[in-house]
Amino acid sequence: MRAKKFLSWRALLGAALAISGLTLLIWPTIPAQASGSGPEAAAATTGSVSICLVTADAPTRERNVKVAQWAAEVLLQETPSYRGPCASYGTPSALGNGTVRTYAQVAGNKPQTVGIVFPKSMLTGLPTTMTDGHHCYDMNGDGTVNEHTECVGGHERPLDLPSQLTSLPGMPLKWALVNFNPMGHGPEHIYDHPHFDFHFYTQSKAERDAIRSGPCGLAIDCDDYATATKPLAPQFMPQDYKDNGVAEAAMGNHLIDPFSPEWGSTAFTQTFIYGAYDAKISFLEPMITKAWFEGIEAGVNPSRCWPIKQPQQWQIGGWYPQEYCIDYRANRGDYTVSMKNFKNSAA
Repeated sequence: MRAKKFLSWRALLGAALAISGLTLLIWPTIPAQASGSGPEAAAATTGSVSICLVTADAPTRERNVKVAQWAAEVLLQETPSYRGPCASYGTPSALGNGTVRTYAQVAGNKPQTVGIVFPKSMLTGLPTTMTDGHHCYDMNGDGTVNEHTECVGGHERPLDLPSQLTSLPGMPLKWALVNFNPMGHGPEHIYDHPHFDFHFYTQSKAERDAIRSGPCGLAIDCDDYATATKPLAPQFMPQDYKDNGVAEAAMGNHLIDPFSPEWGSTAFTQTFIYGAYDAKISFLEPMITKAWFEGIEAGVNPSRCWPIKQPQQWQIGGWYPQEYCIDYRANRGDYTVSMKNFKNSAA
């Protein structure tokens, strides 16, 4: 009987939310008469959860609230709310039939989450050509540019990070960049699947933009190739990562983890890349196939996190993420690609 009462409170709350958009319920705990007794009831009535409260009738209004765990579960099912703290957002940029934009969740002076969010509609209506033509070079000098062999970068969307994040003391991240590669890119049979590159830069945008196109490496200027491939000191190289000289125009060098599954017998689905330029880490990059996102919504792939391998020492002290995550939020109809669990290397 008590269990039925507990469920009725949940049903009542769900109905109230659906009808009123929110009469809420910032109740600290479930009412005692509905909670029953025993360890399960004790767990349900203790503690609170931070939620960013959003309602369907005001989807752009976000409020930080603390509620009991049972109420949080209902809110995350019945409203577009999400686990707090509330995010701040960067400027959206159109891509496909949607947009991409950055977001950050900050608690006090500590970053909680830094990522990119987009509606599921973004995965439709995407560009189909190899590249947007922004970074090309006639490498063989035949007077024409082959978009498959002489262009890099796919279709790019530079994004600003929220000022709430970039103004934090010790925050090395400066801006972000999303690249969509409709046909993937090299190496052949590794990354030649339609996928997205999500770059989070420690290098300024002006410095990145100054990496010119040219006839060396991946359509990069030869002097800039030499700068891009300057070796990092061993203590600054992330654990297990290798420098294969994969330097690219408007990007820099790419450091790869040879222990990532795609370098074995498993097809590429997602991985983590570090960028380097002038003997310094320049960006952090989750790289994810379009099919992986679609599989999450379909229930084939899980929403989950993976650890980010760290260097022994960071050249610039500050906040660095220890894991990256890919999530589909069904109650909001969107995806997030995020970096979490920040630790201060200077502490």
